[in-house]
Amino acid sequence: MGTVRRAFELIRAVIGRASRSLSASLVVPQGLTDEQFRWLSAQVRSHTRQFGEEIYIQGSRAGGTATPESDLDIAILVDAGRFEEILQRSFGNPKIGSAKERTMHHAGKTGKIQAGEAGLRPLRRKLEQELGLEIDISVIRRGGPFDSPPYLRLRWFDSEQTA
Repeated sequence: MGTVRRAFELIRAVIGRASRSLSASLVVPQGLTDEQFRWLSAQVRSHTRQFGEEIYIQGSRAGGTATPESDLDIAILVDAGRFEEILQRSFGNPKIGSAKERTMHHAGKTGKIQAGEAGLRPLRRKLEQELGLEIDISVIRRGGPFDSPPYLRLRWFDSEQTA
């Protein structure tokens, strides 16, 4: 069973890398202007440095399939070890049986730490107010269920295109 799981995770990682490359045809997420994407990239990078540098737009706005009601999904991708560190720092040692403990276990199981638990709620609200879109910012464990393309990398500098 372990060998099958490792093979599945390897295949998933290869597909993820290929999809990240394929989404390079989109330079700006669907529904944003170049100026908005530059602003968003600068805001997100300045508020998420403590998590890591691999930050992507994912989902329909990265893939070009968004509707006017679609949200903007921002994924901070981290490896499993870093995910566990962030999970522990975000939740601490909650009381056994508490809602916080259940939320922590759910985050660990799904490989997704939501904006509120990661301390990113103020950033999310700022982005929503400025862009007029619903925003989902999450720390995502690489290889987990939410590590799913398409991806569009946030910009580092104004002149940077996608990586």
